[in-house]
Amino acid sequence: MSGERMQPLELTVKQMIELEGCTRCGECTVSCPAFAATQDRRVTPLEAFSTAKDWMISRSRLKKFFLRTRSVDPERLKAFSNEVFQCTLCGHCNEVCPVHIHSKEMRISLRKNIGKADLDPPAAKAILENLEIGKNVVYLQNEHRLDWIQEMPETFSRYTQKGKAEVVYFAGCVASYFPIAFSISRSTLQLLDKAKVDFGLLGPQEWCCGWPLIGMGKEEMAYELMNHNIEKINAMGAKTLLCGCPSCYHMWKHQYPRFSPKITPQFEVIHSTEYFVKLLKDEKIPLRPLEAIVTYHDPCDLGRASGIYEPPREIIQMIPKIHFVEMGTNRNHATCCGGGGDLEMFFPNVTKGIAGLRAQEIEETGADIVLSACQQCKRVLSVNTKKLKKKVKVQDLMELINTLSEPN
Repeated sequence: MSGERMQPLELTVKQMIELEGCTRCGECTVSCPAFAATQDRRVTPLEAFSTAKDWMISRSRLKKFFLRTRSVDPERLKAFSNEVFQCTLCGHCNEVCPVHIHSKEMRISLRKNIGKADLDPPAAKAILENLEIGKNVVYLQNEHRLDWIQEMPETFSRYTQKGKAEVVYFAGCVASYFPIAFSISRSTLQLLDKAKVDFGLLGPQEWCCGWPLIGMGKEEMAYELMNHNIEKINAMGAKTLLCGCPSCYHMWKHQYPRFSPKITPQFEVIHSTEYFVKLLKDEKIPLRPLEAIVTYHDPCDLGRASGIYEPPREIIQMIPKIHFVEMGTNRNHATCCGGGGDLEMFFPNVTKGIAGLRAQEIEETGADIVLSACQQCKRVLSVNTKKLKKKVKVQDLMELINTLSEPN
């Protein structure tokens, strides 16, 4: 790709205005978990905006009227591709920006432009192939999507064979393919069974929700996944789609309507914490007491992206004798676990660094248990809390309330 043929930067008018509106105050840098872990300013929104502006100007016919821009040649873009993917898409930069720039959305647009320039990071090819062929982020086949149910009592297999159900549980790729998260899906099924909910599973017909593609700037590839999932759930006559994964929930609840898929969902989308807080209030699932200090980690896609902060905390407070302690950063200012935005697939060491920072905050609470409501958060935090001085148990809320629930 020669400098003369270098692709122009394509942004919306709103995003171009936002680039101009950046005051360079540095609030996004201070709040950026990737910067906190790497101390590399090139990964921050501030520097990404600066390079994006130079990229836009360098391909403009009006560039001679600008006093000074940095050179943006193919080599600079190649380096830039690594920088824009060192981000968890946690959205904290959106929260702290005094002029309300949508940095997270800008980052996704920059990734889209990097892809059009054929400069995606090397790992992208395998991930995209898995999603295109296997319909999941891990493997080139999808028939093993229900392997997690095999160690459950045989009676649970009936939920995989139902043609109709009022509730469909959408497990998501992480809880379906990563053994450390299997217990979250199993706990959810056991709780639904205890509450006598009419529910079913899609099994191998459950495809990735498409969020990893959106995060990589490949939205055109997500349409097939979206339409397929909607069609299969509509066919089951479901009134409710239950998501345990915050990224799946955010995709279904907020992104699917934005992309206007061809098929209209005939069901309500709800996260597991919203669903089970209602069941607990209705006394469908009695809970035993727990004498322990617990803290709660807000998943980025459940909290900042979807605005769900209270249901998880309500569930915790319903547990008799429990002692709940908030972390130093929580709710809309919670530190990311490091596992979002496809970051771990491209830069696992950055994920490890961010998770280490969150682990320190967990340790400061003195908690015996750190709870979350996200399979990916549980997986990432489980690995990165092992070296803490005090042994801390990492659990999803579904796992905890299932453990404390009375048997049928």
